[in-house]
Amino acid sequence: MKRWAAAFAVTLALAGLVACAPTKQPPPGGSGSGFDACTAPSTDTMQSWLQSPYRFVGVYIGGRNTACNQPNLTADWVNTVHSWGYGLIPTYVGLQAWCTSAGGVAVMPFDQHDAQGDGYISGADAVNQANALGLGGGTPIYFDMEAYDSSNGACVDSVTAFMSGWIASLRDRGYAPAMYGSAASGVRDMAQIQGDPPYTLDAIWFAHWNGDPGLYGDQYFSDSVWQGARIHQYQGGHDEEWGGAGINIDNDSIGGPTG
Repeated sequence: MKRWAAAFAVTLALAGLVACAPTKQPPPGGSGSGFDACTAPSTDTMQSWLQSPYRFVGVYIGGRNTACNQPNLTADWVNTVHSWGYGLIPTYVGLQAWCTSAGGVAVMPFDQHDAQGDGYISGADAVNQANALGLGGGTPIYFDMEAYDSSNGACVDSVTAFMSGWIASLRDRGYAPAMYGSAASGVRDMAQIQGDPPYTLDAIWFAHWNGDPGLYGDQYFSDSVWQGARIHQYQGGHDEEWGGAGINIDNDSIGGPTG
């Protein structure tokens, strides 16, 4: 349920933050299979994986809660894998909900105004990280919001305030604001407020490990939102090997914008 009373003051504050629509539309979404891994694979591995069915890869470009080092992830790496036909899912792992189920992570403030401000700062940093990799304006950047207690109304309000700051920050800089999250928490909560411009995401990457690569018909949120702008992470971590190179990956079905 939308919490108008709790979010009203934050919505008013956003009037000064939301400057304009993106200067470019998001890159056209691919259609096909992808994977994500904690560390971007080497170019040798990516070349070997041209034998796989995957042509999209999620990469973690930064954020306070990034779990893995990225020795391979450089502008040269991006140019190389692009030249081989891979699309990228740039992902930023910033502050998490203060009611998150994840342990040992940095969390956003309880106060909605502070959360919103941190979301805006996170967006600016994410754009800087994307720029350093040669991913320019119009690129979607997916904020990684891990699962949290969606029954906690105050926590949901902090999350949506944070995301409104993220959205405004990326729009101000000409990038496409997007989010990764659990279908049962962050995605469901954001889906309920997609008619409200300060909270409108250009794309969603939803985690529901049901083994079904389908992009629509999910039990937690409506098919009416993010049409043509969805990625589904449908299987969690497991080992796969292609061309003699092995990686621990999650599986993704691609039906939305990539970089």
